[in-house]
Amino acid sequence: MKNEKRDITFDITRSLCILWIVGVWHLKDYVCLDDVSETFMRAGDVITTAVLGAFTFMSGFFLKRYKMSTMSDALLFYRKRFLRFWMLYFASSASIYMASAAGGSPWFSSPLSFVLSQLGLSVFFPPLPSTFWYISMLMLFYLLTPLLLIPRKRTGKIILYVTVEAVLTILWLAGVIEDQCMLFFPMYALGMLTSDRDVDKVKARRCWVAVCVPVLFILSLQVGHRHIASFCWQILAVPLLVILSDFLASNRMVCAVGLKISYASMNMYLFHRHIYLFSVLVLNTSSLRNIHEAVMPLWLAVLVVVPVITVFSYFLQKAYDRIVSQTLH
Repeated sequence: MKNEKRDITFDITRSLCILWIVGVWHLKDYVCLDDVSETFMRAGDVITTAVLGAFTFMSGFFLKRYKMSTMSDALLFYRKRFLRFWMLYFASSASIYMASAAGGSPWFSSPLSFVLSQLGLSVFFPPLPSTFWYISMLMLFYLLTPLLLIPRKRTGKIILYVTVEAVLTILWLAGVIEDQCMLFFPMYALGMLTSDRDVDKVKARRCWVAVCVPVLFILSLQVGHRHIASFCWQILAVPLLVILSDFLASNRMVCAVGLKISYASMNMYLFHRHIYLFSVLVLNTSSLRNIHEAVMPLWLAVLVVVPVITVFSYFLQKAYDRIVSQTLH
């Protein structure tokens, strides 16, 4: 059985994270930003790493509520995960692959790369496809999840999670996998280890978090080792986003909008590039063969295209959920 209780705080957190990815970080690929400084790009990279870590944490946090006692439980988990996102993921990745190939710049390095991404194996076969590598990595984590849920006590969980992280690190050092799994798995495991009570404690210490975390975040920017710094950014971003979202949750309008964006967030991630590409093509009809240089005005992207992405994603999710509901019942 799964506990259906959901904290609105994480819906707002998810909304903030997806708006950063879709409305800021990936938006820069489709608008003219000639004067962007290296400092901005560096800061953006740090924030994006932190945001992806928060996404990964939330995945583990909500999936820990599944109970694994038998093989049937594991198979049911796989079935629900498969129905939840795989068909949408396939539709998104296949369509953008074909469209980009027609434009002379295939999104995946090869047909084999595309197939492997559908199996959650992209991290084993670089180069990783832009955007879709993250979903492929999560698929690999989902495959491990029934095993990760077997220990009942926190001590047993910690031992297992540290062991998995050690294996991923060894595989990375051996050149077998890319470093993404090693970097983001700790956040997935941390999400599984974090209880609702732990989240409440963070909210109760809002002032301390608001003061200490930004200071630690700034200090982490001085860390010389990229992987250690990346882990610090992810760890520090979660409590900061939790208290910010908890503060925003006191506003009814923010809650209403946050719920809608959170609901649409998966499809926003999967299909935002489609709508961006379509938009720049409409504005630059001669750029089919040179799509990477086609851009649109920033005001149009922010005021029109990003809202279109959100609305489209919301109603696509509504339609898809109806299909999934019929399939499960």
